[in-house]
Amino acid sequence: MEPLVSLVIPVFNQKHEYMRRCVQSALVQEHSGLEIIVSDNCSTNGCTDFLAEIADPRLRIVKPPRHLPLIQHFAFAGFQAKGPLISFLPSDDWLEPGWLGAMLGVIEKHPEAAFAFCDINKHVLQSGEVSPYRGSGFPSRYFTDAEAMRLLGRLVCKEFSYFIVGGLIRSDAFFKCGGFHDAGASYSGDFSLGLGLIKHGGAAYETRTLANYTVWGEKHGKADAQRSAIACQDAAKIISWAENDGVLRGIAARARFSFRKSRARLSIFFLLAYLQNAIDDPGSRRTHGEFQEHLKRLSRGWLPIWVTRLLGSAPSLRLLSLLRDRYGPKIKSFFL
Repeated sequence: MEPLVSLVIPVFNQKHEYMRRCVQSALVQEHSGLEIIVSDNCSTNGCTDFLAEIADPRLRIVKPPRHLPLIQHFAFAGFQAKGPLISFLPSDDWLEPGWLGAMLGVIEKHPEAAFAFCDINKHVLQSGEVSPYRGSGFPSRYFTDAEAMRLLGRLVCKEFSYFIVGGLIRSDAFFKCGGFHDAGASYSGDFSLGLGLIKHGGAAYETRTLANYTVWGEKHGKADAQRSAIACQDAAKIISWAENDGVLRGIAARARFSFRKSRARLSIFFLLAYLQNAIDDPGSRRTHGEFQEHLKRLSRGWLPIWVTRLLGSAPSLRLLSLLRDRYGPKIKSFFL
């Protein structure tokens, strides 16, 4: 029997306890039409060895012929799916019991939706904080393609950030849009996927908290100002890709969405990340030079380079250090 839902778990050298938690949360979903695809990106730490002990016919293990960059690996894993519905579950995240039945009800209620997503609990490793990500102020509803474009265009917004975790995607929309477009990006494949999907339908949202998302901290090496800056660069590259797509330009026109304003906002985000990095490492001339060059390309001349030089001066950095000490948690939450 062909599966109804393909749950795809891409993994590379994940911590063993996180990998077990992720897979176990998939196995407890009670639905005979589920296939669980674990795509091991040539891990070297044995994090998938325990899968050989699991005698569950729903579980399938695949591996690319060589190690792939992050977005390319997600794309490879997605194209292994056989079901008419696909879900991606990063290997440090996990699902709540009953997730599948609830999300099937959501997407079946909205046949015009290219994908459906739900609220998630955000687990911040550094602080131990756990909280619903979108919260009760964001009701269950259907978004048209134009509404989805406006939300995606906010770039850093609770409405669509991390929509992949706990989401369901129609496989025909996934394959038609080409899956994940890396567009030269390093990390932000969910942003390009979201834009690609709305070419084939809107999005349905379920307010119930049905999945869990892990937020890594600086001490874990996965969240810092430089990585935030890279994410901004990624988004700018994806916007450039979207600007050259006729269908997306048409949706943007109906949504009254401005690619130019989005690029300007990215420049501001990037500048903040640059300043944070400069405060953390004021003696790094190489870092300053790299950030100035990236910002110049990102803003396309919108922001004069003398502004970054002024803000990177010693007096400015001392002032910014004082501000960071006072408002540090707010700055960190902005980046994360």
